[in-house]
Amino acid sequence: MMATTAYIDDSCSEVIDPPKTEVLDVAELPGDHTQNPPKPNVVVSSSVRELLECPVCLSAMYPPIHQCSNGHTLCSGCKPRVHNRCPTCRHELGNIRCLALEKVAASLELPCKYQCFGCPGIYPYYSKLKHESQCQYRPYSCPYAGSECTVAGDIPYLVNHLKDDHKVDMHNGCTFNHRYVKPNPHEVENATWMLTVLHTDTNTLI
Repeated sequence: MMATTAYIDDSCSEVIDPPKTEVLDVAELPGDHTQNPPKPNVVVSSSVRELLECPVCLSAMYPPIHQCSNGHTLCSGCKPRVHNRCPTCRHELGNIRCLALEKVAASLELPCKYQCFGCPGIYPYYSKLKHESQCQYRPYSCPYAGSECTVAGDIPYLVNHLKDDHKVDMHNGCTFNHRYVKPNPHEVENATWMLTVLHTDTNTLI
């Protein structure tokens, strides 16, 4: 039991009782997290991912990871792009590698870089690189010939792009009829088959 002591205010000679202190059971405290403690791994994982983010391309960095003399890091792919100068402090990068961060990167499991296109996979470092080279959600370049189109995206996006922007012929089903008539059957002509999209219930062929 807690002891209480009365205090005397000399200015008015009145006895002032101390404020009452409520003692609550810890289990009954509002917002108590005793039963469900926070998971520090989630916070640490998020912080580590921020440390592994390249300041130039904003992608996750993997070995080799370069750093300047001030400790700023960037990925090996972006080092030539910044002409061997640190993008943060402009000091020369040299050939210094951040070995500690490389070990962290190799031990982490990270989502596929094509997560924004719908890939749900999470992989360790070496498996992640192999997966991304074959990921079915990876974006494709526009296949329309001769236009030098720079659009890229997944298959559904490209199909809509070809239909709306390039006016490509769209056919439902795996077969269609096409008739080609030569004005003069004895002349040799060059003909170019234009891009055609076949859409079935399960697949899209371009």
